[in-house]
Amino acid sequence: MDEVGLTFSQFQILETKLKPPSIRAEALTRDQLSQHAVCDTSGTGLLTIVASAGSGKSTLMAELFSNSEKNRKYCCWLSLDEDDNESSIFYKYLIASIYNLDPKSATRELAFLKANPSRNYNSLFDSLLARIISIKSKFVLFVDDFQFINNPDIVRFWNKLITNTSANMCVVIASRNALPLDLSRRQISGMITEVKQEKLNLTASEIVKYLQSVHNIECSIESAETLHRSTEGWVAGIQLAALAMSNSTESVTTFIEGFTGKDKSLTEYLLKTVLGALPSEVREFLLLTSPLIRFSASLCNHVSHLANGHAMLDYLDKNNLFIVSEDREAVWFRYHHLFADFLRSELKKVNPAKYKEVCINAAKWCENEDMLTEAIQYYLTSKSFEKAADLITTRAPDFALLRGDHYTVLDWMRRLPAEYHANRPRLLLVHAWSSAFSRDPENAVDLCRKVLAGLADPSLFLWSLSDVEKDECYWRAKSTEAIATVCADELVTSSGLCESALSEIPSTEFFNISSIHNCLGYALLGRREYLKSVHHAAEGYKYSIKAGSNYASLWAEFVEGVANIEMGKLRMAFESASKASYKAGPIDDNNIYLCAMADFIHTDINVQKCNFNLVKRNSYYGRSFLSLYGPVEPLLLAFRNEARQLAWAGSLDLARQVLHQGQETALTTNQPRLHFGLVAEEIELQIWDNQAAAARETALRNDFFNIQKEDVPEELIPAFSDTSQLLLARLYLAENKVEEAYKIIVKLINLTQMKYSESMRQLYTLRTMKAVALWQLGSKKESARELDKVITAACLEDHAYPIVVSGRRVVPILEEMQSKRANGILSGELSVKHEFVDRLLRLLNGDAKDTVGDSKSESFEGDSCELTNREVDILKLVGAGMTNNDIARELMLSIATVKWHLHNVYQKVEVRSRTAAAAYARKINLI
Repeated sequence: MDEVGLTFSQFQILETKLKPPSIRAEALTRDQLSQHAVCDTSGTGLLTIVASAGSGKSTLMAELFSNSEKNRKYCCWLSLDEDDNESSIFYKYLIASIYNLDPKSATRELAFLKANPSRNYNSLFDSLLARIISIKSKFVLFVDDFQFINNPDIVRFWNKLITNTSANMCVVIASRNALPLDLSRRQISGMITEVKQEKLNLTASEIVKYLQSVHNIECSIESAETLHRSTEGWVAGIQLAALAMSNSTESVTTFIEGFTGKDKSLTEYLLKTVLGALPSEVREFLLLTSPLIRFSASLCNHVSHLANGHAMLDYLDKNNLFIVSEDREAVWFRYHHLFADFLRSELKKVNPAKYKEVCINAAKWCENEDMLTEAIQYYLTSKSFEKAADLITTRAPDFALLRGDHYTVLDWMRRLPAEYHANRPRLLLVHAWSSAFSRDPENAVDLCRKVLAGLADPSLFLWSLSDVEKDECYWRAKSTEAIATVCADELVTSSGLCESALSEIPSTEFFNISSIHNCLGYALLGRREYLKSVHHAAEGYKYSIKAGSNYASLWAEFVEGVANIEMGKLRMAFESASKASYKAGPIDDNNIYLCAMADFIHTDINVQKCNFNLVKRNSYYGRSFLSLYGPVEPLLLAFRNEARQLAWAGSLDLARQVLHQGQETALTTNQPRLHFGLVAEEIELQIWDNQAAAARETALRNDFFNIQKEDVPEELIPAFSDTSQLLLARLYLAENKVEEAYKIIVKLINLTQMKYSESMRQLYTLRTMKAVALWQLGSKKESARELDKVITAACLEDHAYPIVVSGRRVVPILEEMQSKRANGILSGELSVKHEFVDRLLRLLNGDAKDTVGDSKSESFEGDSCELTNREVDILKLVGAGMTNNDIARELMLSIATVKWHLHNVYQKVEVRSRTAAAAYARKINLI
């Protein structure tokens, strides 16, 4: 996986589970069986392989996989294990397995799952089912080791999938046990190919061929028939017999004639025979490494206290001793399931203490290698529950509070037995934090209240805490409860909790104070109290610096940036975005959450400026994290801005697909504000694209203009009402019901000026609509004056979107303003205003690429990017070594304007520093 710099490791996905096992060059191929299965399956669409362990199921599937690829079909592979019976883990791996069929959707779904692991998986599975069925490419989905699946939700998904398999799709499923699926209809209709034990068993002639080609053992057909009678052709039994023969002093015929399975289990007898014939150091190595789920030479050396890991793995591989390579580089291996189960059983019998010791040593090694989930699992396997709880308590805050990786934290908590959760208040609190940001606010609040109850009554949990630790836990519980409430979009309640906490919290609780201010700032943002929101975000930032928390800093800058955008202060929003980018630092697996948060602000600024050519570059990280964690606002920005960029590029259908996915997300996670906002965006984009009838149909389908619905919280009704009225006015304008539109617009302007005067973006939008209505009513002079007021204010920030979104109905008004323009030299402000009008016309007429506004309209073309003349001037001076202060004096600009232009230059030429910008200037011969 390599979509916009992301890797599967960020989603805790083992890529080895997504690849078929390697087929040894000397392996016995089952060409006839493989070809028969392929021919039959091409007509039925479903192949099941059910047989006992060691029957060659995985080898046959790997052969089918290879043949399907040769036939130019997309092939997807998924090997299941015990963990995959959990809905969230199964869903994650299934998406990863079909990633290459639709990388963009898969990345988005993985990100959303990581952010929101507490889900209704039936609806999620239904959505995934629809997407799989709609895939047009021919592909084959291979699923191995299905015996681990019995989860009703997962079984329900598979029953639906096999019932609705499309003509382009084939499913191949392998299992040791009978499949828990309803196959009766397919069996009756003959639409299934079934490979059972008897088809996988080797014939006598195949035994002869196998012994000679794989083990270099010459065997007569008569002896092969004898071996076949004893083993019934079971592949693993024959392989074990071959290994035993290789180490026997008897002839092949004598060995086979003396071999029976009458007195003991055939499997156990053969395994013990093979194990007993191996050199002692090999036997020791096998037993000591048997508890390992997967292993490398380094891990083997650590747990065995030997230094022969590389040599032993090489020996096992060359001698075909039930070892499976998990990567092409042959770094990671595992034992065949049958062999692993036997070895573990043997080690537990002969030395149970050693089994536990190996697991603990493996846990420590994984912990040092930052393979924390595996470390925790090894502690749990060894019954070292306290150590597992200690590790989670120590490391989970970093994942939850700094990286925003709530999926991993909740996965750890799922693995840890419930009786160990309440032993540590910090563990309860980090669990609450991740639950809050994973759309499970009720659980978060319950956990916080459990901590508060335990602090109030020490006899409940018998925690041993100092007074400082008690205070820290108390205020973390208070702040987390407020955050859980705001994540549930209960903005008024959350505001009250935050204000109450701020009046009592000690001034030394820096991180908690920062969190509470950020939470309050976010709640006020949703309530459209933008100045107060900025104030609390600034306080949150100040305390985040004292706490040394980049995570809290990013949230503060996000809230402040979005509030400033709503107030039309794009330059101040840019300052927030710049600080956020600085705090996020270079992108890597540990800070992609922070980079995405910073990126969302940059993207929204460029959308508001209609710099759509920069939006795609800007959303380098954010677009892959459309499901950013918990609260509505980041989600709304991400879905909305991607849709706007697509619509602007002429792909309205794709834009609507993005919005529909967001709407579905909102419904499945019970986020009415997100759903309403994305439906509103769909209607607005349809009107902008002159599809008024389709927009009205969208509104009717979603009952958009009925805001008095049961699922709409009372505190959201005023905002919903204003938005629905604004879009109704837009719809009336599009339908030439101008007088009705004008009445609504005037009413909304008065309401906004009275109650929400800080919302300049909203006022720009409404006044532009008013200008359009006046023009259509024949009041052209008044229309031009109204639009002139908007442009006079908006041009200073290059705030184009509130005007452009009214579509081409604005064009005649702008052209009228342009025609009345006075000749001669213009003052600076008037020049900026006229250039802004020119740019709006270019944007609306679609006859020029986007350029940044407050500079000359001509542009400089160089090295596949577009710079305005003002940006070229600044780039030359940067190349000459001037500071921002020097450039500001030279060009008679403010320092803020210089920074603004430099920001645009950096994005356009794709650099991140002045040095790189100067190098670029030299490259294109500016200096």
